[in-house]
Amino acid sequence: MRFDTSLWEREHGKKPSGRRKWRFRIVSTRITLRDYEFVTETAVTFPAACKIAIKKARLRRSDQVVLLP
Repeated sequence: MRFDTSLWEREHGKKPSGRRKWRFRIVSTRITLRDYEFVTETAVTFPAACKIAIKKARLRRSDQVVLLP
């Protein structure tokens, strides 16, 4: 699973850390499907948010997740 945090790092000037509501975009591998964006329902740590994103990406058969600022 590839995680792209460059947008978040560019805006905040540091690597993602801490507890907050995280926003992700799951990039679709198929052209016919749209990319899926979601926000974690509660404030969680970054590693926990990554686990949630991985589960959702696997359901959508995607291999790339982008962390949005």
